[in-house]
Amino acid sequence: MNVSDPGKNVNLRIDSISRSMVGNIPDLLIDLLEIAAYVYCVDQRIKRGTEMLMDYGKDWRRSLTFSIPVRHPEVWNGEEVQELLVETLGFLSDDSYAFRFRKAEAPVQPRDPYFHELLDAFQENDEVALFSGGVDSFAGAVNDIVTLGKSVTLVGHWSVPKVQNVQATLVDALKQRGYGRRLSYVPVWVSNTDIKPAEYTQRTRSFLFACIGLVVARMSGKDGFSFYENGVVSINPPLAGDVVGGRATRTTHPKVLRGLEDLFSTLLDRQIEIRTPLQWLTKKEVTETIAAAGMADMIGSTVSCTRTHSRTRRHTHCGVCSQCIDRRFAVLAAGMADHDPADQYKKDLLLSDRSVDDSLRMAMHYVSFFRKIGSMTKDRFLVDLPEIVSALDHFPDLSADEASAHLFDLFQRHARSVEDVIARAASEHAGPLFRGEVPAGSPWRPVLRVATVSRSPQAQTMISM
Repeated sequence: MNVSDPGKNVNLRIDSISRSMVGNIPDLLIDLLEIAAYVYCVDQRIKRGTEMLMDYGKDWRRSLTFSIPVRHPEVWNGEEVQELLVETLGFLSDDSYAFRFRKAEAPVQPRDPYFHELLDAFQENDEVALFSGGVDSFAGAVNDIVTLGKSVTLVGHWSVPKVQNVQATLVDALKQRGYGRRLSYVPVWVSNTDIKPAEYTQRTRSFLFACIGLVVARMSGKDGFSFYENGVVSINPPLAGDVVGGRATRTTHPKVLRGLEDLFSTLLDRQIEIRTPLQWLTKKEVTETIAAAGMADMIGSTVSCTRTHSRTRRHTHCGVCSQCIDRRFAVLAAGMADHDPADQYKKDLLLSDRSVDDSLRMAMHYVSFFRKIGSMTKDRFLVDLPEIVSALDHFPDLSADEASAHLFDLFQRHARSVEDVIARAASEHAGPLFRGEVPAGSPWRPVLRVATVSRSPQAQTMISM
């Protein structure tokens, strides 16, 4: 793999950066960018286990060894840096890592080719934040820029143009509404060249994203940046018993973020902070912040789907991945369905037949999991969900007991929003259910039947007569 000619097969390009900012970036951070690009691109080149939940674990964990030329091998071969890299990435992607760093020989790739579209001036902003174009990242940007009146540099990563188009559309919409002076947008392109990905899970994307965020933050003279992600997704315990380890994504898990903070702080010999301002909000509450800022009509322009390769103009969401299911529940729970058209999803949340593939199992597990959470007592929270324990010691301002209490309340609120959507759907679709018009492969058919019966006192009176 190579980021430079001859033999270049990894793209690494950061656009819309000022000339003065480029001058502020040290070689050590260029090393970091290249390492992150290699890790991310290798993650996509090497196939792991099947997507079928029933076959989880088959070839899932990979053993990855990197030999990378760097400008400062004495730093990268340091014991503490090596341990932080291996442990953080290992927990993030559930793979085994080994790194060997060697002195880069001439010609070393200069920094300039990474920065193609230089600006004469760059707006100084209060914050640097990572921007994916999903509901959470848009909500975080709207909250900071519109509600709190901050100025923000939004850093977006893309590997295919349609992802960058989503981000640019949202940024342009904010500018058109008069917030141009409060934001700037730095798009970053990192991808394999002329190679079709063999693996789409992209567990290491947040490592790349965080490294890019750090670089832009330091170029701006800042010692931190923000990840916009709701707390339920950050913890993301497995929905089913066979979804263990890294199968449940850990992109912004507190343990990962603290590991990245330690790695960055060690490399730069200064304290680096990764902020998560949406940590204690559910997806429904995150969606409501967009509406509260007067931006509800933009929800439909955000894209949360993880299956970028299957996205079309007509269907921006597959409707079957966990992110699509989570998003749709949140939008419905927040009463924002009019701003997130159902026809954008290849499969409707409640009524589509999912029996033809494994998506049926994913959807049913989602509802079953949060139904279990909703009936769970605080005493059973950590016992029944031991995966939560790995996060408790990684909230800097909270004790383990305080973090547990906060997380229990967070998950309970999310479970109630899922229940509300199911209960409302039971009422709205009572007729089709009675007539047998809901497909047998709909994951909600048995749930909606139960909800309809339990919430219909008139029907119970008729039966008693």
